[in-house]
Amino acid sequence: MTHKQKLELEQSEKRQRINELLGKEEKTEQELNELQDLTKRMQTLEIETRAAIVAEGEEESRKLGETQDGDGESAEIRSLFNRVSLNDYLTPASAGTGLDGAAKELNEALQSPVVGATGGVAIPYAVLMERRDSESDLETRAATTTTQNDGQETQRPILQRLFGPGVMDYLGVRIDSVPVGRVEWPLISGGTTAAQTKETADGPTAAAATFAYANLKPKRLTGSYEYTVEMQTSVKDLEQALRRDLADVIKSKMTDLIINGAAPTTQNPQHVQGFLTKITAVDFKVGSVADASVFGELHAQGVDGIHAETEMQVKSVMGIATYQRAAGVYIAGSGEAGSELLSRRSGGCYASSYIPAVASNKQSVILHSAGPNGGTMRGDSVACMWPTLEVIRDHYTKAASGGVVLTWISLWDAVVAFRSAAYKHLALQVTS
Repeated sequence: MTHKQKLELEQSEKRQRINELLGKEEKTEQELNELQDLTKRMQTLEIETRAAIVAEGEEESRKLGETQDGDGESAEIRSLFNRVSLNDYLTPASAGTGLDGAAKELNEALQSPVVGATGGVAIPYAVLMERRDSESDLETRAATTTTQNDGQETQRPILQRLFGPGVMDYLGVRIDSVPVGRVEWPLISGGTTAAQTKETADGPTAAAATFAYANLKPKRLTGSYEYTVEMQTSVKDLEQALRRDLADVIKSKMTDLIINGAAPTTQNPQHVQGFLTKITAVDFKVGSVADASVFGELHAQGVDGIHAETEMQVKSVMGIATYQRAAGVYIAGSGEAGSELLSRRSGGCYASSYIPAVASNKQSVILHSAGPNGGTMRGDSVACMWPTLEVIRDHYTKAASGGVVLTWISLWDAVVAFRSAAYKHLALQVTS
């Protein structure tokens, strides 16, 4: 779901609630306050939606190479996407030949190389992540059944592994696709001030702007599958299923590193540092197990009047045990659980399997003061992916034992908490 679609969905939900409140002849003070908040949020949503339409339009133009004179080129690229499947990349990879036909044309149109740095076939990320190819038929087809017990055995669709959902959107991680080379994001970190002055008086002394920099360089995220030629022959669509699995593996590992990654060192420059290692944990209301009031106060800790003005502009990512604790405690006399407070009084509260388990009775919570537009557009955290993922199919190294090795290589990097004041790392006591 795109950012614009999320905003439109929120608009629909807010509009429905406004209509419900307006339909009441008599309204309580709480309902009037809610109506006022909803009205203010709808005004903000209109601005955000228009900005998202412009931003996504520019993003689509960038990705598809649209020209200022029209959409002829983008239409051509969309046509190539519809003609290309992953098999158009895996087949030449298997045969050890180069790309040709529509696959080669698509890479050229996207300004992506046709050969990877180590000689493998280069697959654009758009092809890897999209479900436009014939593999969708595998995911939706109905297997034919036999009419007799001793009839032909039919393979059902291959079931994929499950991974925890990504949290980069919630944490305001901006992900850009970048060309070859190192990448730098400058951020104005300090500068001049303003002063009210009387007539003929001098204004403030000129000050030099200061900058902070996020410098990113390609870091290799890689892995491989090994299987036998017998398995390839007996299991239909094996390589396509592995492709879908490795796409999920890539996204899962990136999310894990964004949260838990260690800081780069001289000995380990390949590390991508995550939120929990970059931001020092601060205990919040520890000393006793968190009750509903603790969860009611949680998101207010991210309100600073700069990055977030209200709790509704603060999002959180927490561990499973913390969320379960919130669901099991209630505000006395109200019947409202801590998890309901988290949901109602925030911009979003998400349980993630990537947050480490409870240690010393405490578990981490990441607060993101996302502001009115989610924090992604303003670059609270930044990440980049270099344009292609390379797949190398090696059926020579283990040919004697009938083995095939499918290796993938992707390049990316990230700097989390680039705007450090937009985040907090809190530790809540959830067990005794």
